[in-house]
Amino acid sequence: MTSTTDGRRGPYAKTEQFRLDVLDAALGLVAAHGFDAATLQLIADEVGRSKAGLLHHFGSRDALLLAIVEHRDAVNHRSFPVEPGFAAATKLVTHNATVPGLIALFAVMSALAAADPEPTSRRDYFVARYARTRAGFTRQVEAAQQAGTARADLPAEQLATLIVATMDGLQVQWLLDPTIDMTAHLETLIQLLEP
Repeated sequence: MTSTTDGRRGPYAKTEQFRLDVLDAALGLVAAHGFDAATLQLIADEVGRSKAGLLHHFGSRDALLLAIVEHRDAVNHRSFPVEPGFAAATKLVTHNATVPGLIALFAVMSALAAADPEPTSRRDYFVARYARTRAGFTRQVEAAQQAGTARADLPAEQLATLIVATMDGLQVQWLLDPTIDMTAHLETLIQLLEP
């Protein structure tokens, strides 16, 4: 390869690493302080850059917040791999109770995406995310139905949609009333799915 190619890869690699560093720092700050308190300045200070430097890489605070949600989803996907049954879902919900700032960010961003009057990157992300999530749970429900551990008299896709709706709805209720035990409620739904 020529040195020109190597030169382009170097800055690109540094840019990608910087973006990951920012997103990792932002995840921690949002988890600890909430997304309203995780200002551009606070995130910039955490990574040793200026607000202008962050905006150069992310474009706007809204774009950074969406990138944080996307990064959180990628981290959760690696941390909570699909398991037979619904153990990963209950582990994820239990984990979510430890990061209220991230849950609030997700709830707000998904609500804003639903309210976007026309296609936006935020709306497109959440539409695709929910389609992937429902498809993943549909496969899990189908596997559980075939194994005889989930009701087979109801459509797997509808059950999957109910699981996703329950998880998201519990998160909003928990943000408003932290005495709600999200894990216990999800486990109750899963018990209702048993034959």
